[in-house]
This record gives sequence, structure tokens and C-alpha cells, in this order.
Amino acid sequence: MNDKKKGLSFEELCTFLQQKGFVYGPEPEIYGGIAGFYTYGPLGKRLKNNVENTIRKVFTKYDFWEVECPTVMPAIVWKASGHLEGFTDPVVICTKCKAQYRADKLIKEKKFKCQNCGTQLPGETRQQNLMMKTTIGTDTESYNRPETATTTYLPFLRYTKHFRDKLPFGIFQIGKAYRNEISPRQFIIRMREFTQAEGQYFINPEDKNNFEQYEKVKNNEYNFYTAKIQEEEKEAEKTTLDKALSKKHIGTKAYAWTLAVAQELFTQMGIPKEKIRFRQHKKDEKAFYASDAWDLEINTNALGWEEFCGIHDRTDYDLKQHEKHSGKELIMNTEKGKVKPHILEIAFGTDRTLYAITDNAYTDDLQRGNKVLKFTPWMAPVQIGVFPLVNKLEEKAEEVYEILKKDFNAVYDRSGSIGRRYARADEQGIPHCITIDFETLDKKDATIRDRDSTEQIRIPLTEINKTIQELTTGQKTWKEVTKGKTVIKQEEKKGSSR
Repeated sequence: MNDKKKGLSFEELCTFLQQKGFVYGPEPEIYGGIAGFYTYGPLGKRLKNNVENTIRKVFTKYDFWEVECPTVMPAIVWKASGHLEGFTDPVVICTKCKAQYRADKLIKEKKFKCQNCGTQLPGETRQQNLMMKTTIGTDTESYNRPETATTTYLPFLRYTKHFRDKLPFGIFQIGKAYRNEISPRQFIIRMREFTQAEGQYFINPEDKNNFEQYEKVKNNEYNFYTAKIQEEEKEAEKTTLDKALSKKHIGTKAYAWTLAVAQELFTQMGIPKEKIRFRQHKKDEKAFYASDAWDLEINTNALGWEEFCGIHDRTDYDLKQHEKHSGKELIMNTEKGKVKPHILEIAFGTDRTLYAITDNAYTDDLQRGNKVLKFTPWMAPVQIGVFPLVNKLEEKAEEVYEILKKDFNAVYDRSGSIGRRYARADEQGIPHCITIDFETLDKKDATIRDRDSTEQIRIPLTEINKTIQELTTGQKTWKEVTKGKTVIKQEEKKGSSR
């Protein structure tokens, strides 16, 4: 039996996430809402925290250091970065209702009438800067940052002292950015206020092909969607980094390594590697200063292939620009002499990433009759649920809950049938649930139920913490935990039907 509903729609997933407490908006809802602004609800905020903590874990593993920079900077900074003049989109304005649309999107979607009032749209366009302008003090023209990268580069001279003029070193930042998008329509995929995560790897250009860490990943296989393959309209090619480098798809060993780091960021958050590909920028879309530019794309259930991360070799462009406009020499006095580092960048939004995770996890299970969010255990907003089978068992259930919530994100639910509680847990993505029943009082054990298989086993109360710890951290799989134990399917267990 095919127990999974096919053809997930974008609207269906967005509605589900709003109903279940993941994302609310557009905000402020009670005033009608403005497109591009969203609130993370109780479950969504926990999931977002897990996304950001995983980012920290992976970047730290590869010796990146986290910083936090201001989100507002004076105009001179954005003039130097090129955002003041070049960060624009072509806009078409309806002559009747003044609704605004991105011209390139209208052409792509072949829509030439106003979607608001039906008026034929004019042929004229104008460029709109996407930065949000503000004022510092009484007269200092300033802007909310449209990305975190530029603010990460500015303390460069401080980094040189911290790292004692030694290269390479990595810096990453997770924080808010703002873009005055013309007509954001894709839920948390395209927002006006969003969270970015960007890693910047500073390296001596002479060392980009003499890079020790490359040796650890060179034989790993990845899906490469080269510019040539795109032109030929073929499928992505699965090959190793070493072969991709030898075919000159990738410029340097150091850049190849950043691709490996980028994919690990997403697989650690539960995205299967077979759903990931690297798409090479074509000549007409690659920034003039980038010697290498690829996007990490994910094959989503609702939208198909979408970009979720950009990986760029920015060379020394940014440091040169800020050196020119600040008048400060941005170099490092290394053992090899004066060096202006090149910067390898991994840049993505945590909001878009959260969307990808929920899209991948969402299952409409026809056999169970409810939705299931199949998060990996360490990403789940709630890691464990505790349920008393009946009201008489609440005292023991609360005792177990009080112990578990010291170490895990746990919930206690005593309302409704046990089947309804399992269904609610499935919709929240809770990987495992503990049920306290009458046998618990006699045998000092309890039922633990696995979300994905609906299988259940009994484990001693003294082993619950250890078992949940192993499952939550990925030390053991459910199959390994159940080895040698009597396994019961949820449907077979008395009292589990809804």
C-alpha cells in the first residue's frame, strides 16, 4: 500500500505550518499584514534554533569562529560594497492601483496584467534599490544591511591581530538582514526581514591549491550540474571532487573543500544528499569578481529544484573595495610577507533552510490518517512526548516527564485518546513518545513509540534517559535500539486506536 500522498502543494505546506504553530503571518496579522514579514511560533522558533545550532556545530568543526556585527551601517560602507548602486531589481508599477511587480518575474511567468486590479501593465520599468534606508542620529544616511557578509569583512584588521597574522582562518555570522523586495510571495523563502548565515574563509591565494583539508574530502561524491550540462538540458553528474577538479569544473582545492562543507551543513539538518546538487553559475550570471560560483540546490517536494545556498570564490574583491573607500591598508603581515587574502564564501538563509527541512519532512500518511513531520531526531523542535494512558497514571507520568525535561525538549500531554495524542505528536514532528500504562507501576518499565515506523517496545524506566539520548544524538538508530526486544506495531497495541 502506498501510504504517502504525492504531489505536495506549496500552499498546503504553508497552511499546515501556520496551523501547527511553526510560522505566523504575514505580520502584523491583526492589521492586515505586510508581505515579507513573519513570526516564528513556539515550534518554529525551536526548529529555527536547531537549524542555527547545527550551523554553529558544523562551522566550528571546520575551525570557523562566530562573530556578531551591527545590522545598520552608514552609506559609505554600501557604496564600497557596490550595494548602493547595484543592488536593484527592475520594477513595473500598475498605473491604476499602484501595485508593484518585478519585471523579470512578469516576463518569466508571462503575466502582463495587474494581478490586483486586472489593468494592463505598462511597458516602462524603473530600478528599485532593495536596501532599507534609515538615519543614524540626525543626518547620517544609513542602511539596514541586505546581507551579513559585508559587515563580516569590516573588522578585518581586528582579525589579523586575533589570528596573529596567520592564514587561513574562518569567520561566520548568523544574523538579521533586510531587503525591500518588490513583491515577496513565497512565504519564508523570500522575506523582507530574514536571517542569514554566512561563512567567510580567508586564505592566501598561493595556498588555494596547496590545501591539506582537501585530502579528507576529495573522494567524496557530489551531484554537479555544470553550465555545460545545463545548456545540454541533461541531468546532474555524480562525481568526486577530485574528478570535478581534474575536469576543471572547479578552480581550486580550497574552493572544492567549501562545497563539501556546504553540503555537510544541509545533510546534518536532515536533507538527503540525493536531493542536493551543485549548480554552476553560467557566464552571464556569475559576478565579474568571482573566480568560482556555484549554488547548492535542493529538490523540494512542493517547488522542485530551488536555490538554498551560494558558494563563491570572491577573490580579494571585497577587501580591495573597502581598502579603497576607507583609506586603510587591508593586508596581513604573514611569514610569507604581505598578503591580501582571498575570501571563499558559503552564504544561505536560515529561513529558506527551515522551509527545505519541513518540505522534506512533511508526509501525508493515508494509512494513519494524519500528517507526519519526519524530522531527524536532533532537529525536532520537541524530542520526546510523555503520555499517561489514563488519568489514574498521571502522577507517575509527571514524575517521568520532570526527569526527562531536564535533558530534553519534552512535552506532557494527557488530553484525548492515546491515538489522538500520537497523531498530535506526529504533526509536531516528535520522534519518540513515552506512554505510562498500568504495567509501568508493576514492572517499572514503559512503552516507547517510534514516530516513523509506529513501532513500540518496552524499556525499563531506569534506561529511558540513556535510550532517548542515544536516539536524539544519532548514536543509535531505532532499529539498533529494538534489537533483541519484542516489537509491537501501534495498530496492534490495545488502546492505541483513535
